[in-house]
Amino acid sequence: MELNMSRSRVLLTGASGSMGHEAFLELRRRRDAYTTRLLLRPSKVNKKMFAPYIDEPGLEIVWGDLTEPGDVDRAVAGVDAVLHPAAMISPAADRNPTLAHAINVGGTRNVIDSILREPDGAERIRLVGVGSVAQYGDRLPPLEMIRVGDPLLPSVHDYYALTKCAAEQMIAESGIKHWASMRQTFIVPPELLGLLDPILFHQPLDQRIELITARDAGYGLAQCLEVSDSFWGKIYNMSGGPNCRVVYEDFIADQFAMVGLGDYRKIFDPNWFALKNFHCGYFADSHVLNDHLGHFRDTLDDCSAMVEEALAPWMKLGARLAPAPLLKVLARRWAEPLDWIARDDTAYIDAFFGSRAAWEAIPGWDQRSAARGEVEANKSSGGPSGSEGEEPSVAETVTGREDLTAFAESRGGTLLSESFTGLTDSHRWRCALGHTFEASPGLLLDGGYWCPDCFPAPQDGRGWDWESQARVDPLLDRFHRKV
Repeated sequence: MELNMSRSRVLLTGASGSMGHEAFLELRRRRDAYTTRLLLRPSKVNKKMFAPYIDEPGLEIVWGDLTEPGDVDRAVAGVDAVLHPAAMISPAADRNPTLAHAINVGGTRNVIDSILREPDGAERIRLVGVGSVAQYGDRLPPLEMIRVGDPLLPSVHDYYALTKCAAEQMIAESGIKHWASMRQTFIVPPELLGLLDPILFHQPLDQRIELITARDAGYGLAQCLEVSDSFWGKIYNMSGGPNCRVVYEDFIADQFAMVGLGDYRKIFDPNWFALKNFHCGYFADSHVLNDHLGHFRDTLDDCSAMVEEALAPWMKLGARLAPAPLLKVLARRWAEPLDWIARDDTAYIDAFFGSRAAWEAIPGWDQRSAARGEVEANKSSGGPSGSEGEEPSVAETVTGREDLTAFAESRGGTLLSESFTGLTDSHRWRCALGHTFEASPGLLLDGGYWCPDCFPAPQDGRGWDWESQARVDPLLDRFHRKV
């Protein structure tokens, strides 16, 4: 049954971001069906970006801040749905974790509280949050196949991922009847060169990526207003689908060729790139969300064509004329891992390479190409988290307390509640380290969460100790990449 959202008022946050702006443009195309309200910071950039639309019928703009409860109350008042992609993303979030927490976690808390303060808000207003593939952490081969429900292991120093986990948990346990969370993959905007940042070298060359274009991400977000009742109350993985899969090294090669920079191996060295501790992978279950939204439209070729179209002619000309040695000198300044080595920053060297010795042992391009060829020729399909295809969620297989008991044991813990009262009801649990906590079975089984007292919380002095937890948590151990 289609939801009757005719002339609904929809609040969209983050409309100045890549996904949010494309969602805004999509809602604008649907102005006969929706009145769109935006919550935007009154910055010069935002005012200039939205000046062309300011007087359009069917558009309302609340100038305010997501971190201010009063501003959020004004934005939420009278709406029927909230699409909430607003966030401070990496790398900015990792450089300013306090502000990232205030925006990503505090802002989401404000949205939830404002919805709950509205008349019949918990029953009436629909909320879609946007999570991140970063929540899964390091998923290099052979762990590249990712499913919703896999244990969450945000990578060391990834403050952004921690904020996304915290925000998603709040949404899932908020008491709002119609909620959904979409864990978003890497979004490729048309202006790809705008993403130039040292974080590009934090990603291993072997990283698998199932990307999505900004326009498909925004289209999918808008499509959440057109779904059936079966969509709600769940967490999804969002990407462009199997036709958008690529290995990071191949992605670099393709972009260099398109721009006219030639052979990337003449500009970068292999040891400029991390060996581990990033995120991304292939979603084995991305089709589940597409069945609801129909957002699998662009392919990898479409993505490349979109980026190429956005390139100014002078960029291509300059790229072809610039000598490789000069480009290498310039690019080296972006290679942050080399700074870690120069400073002997063991906290980052150990996290992203395992050790200084591991960095020193990274082979050159010729050896790497030969070794990669052997791996590609002999690799098997699938991965530890299962092959692709239709499977019920873990939570949907629960029929009684014995199933929850078995799940708790798979995490090295214990179910303390004496009965199973429902997937969305809070139950009591104890982890292997003796912490007791309350959470719904749905959040734990389908969300991949477990003990909040074991989860990284740098603001409370608790770091990323996955190695120790893997020793007592069998399910987490299956997905933990041991050093």
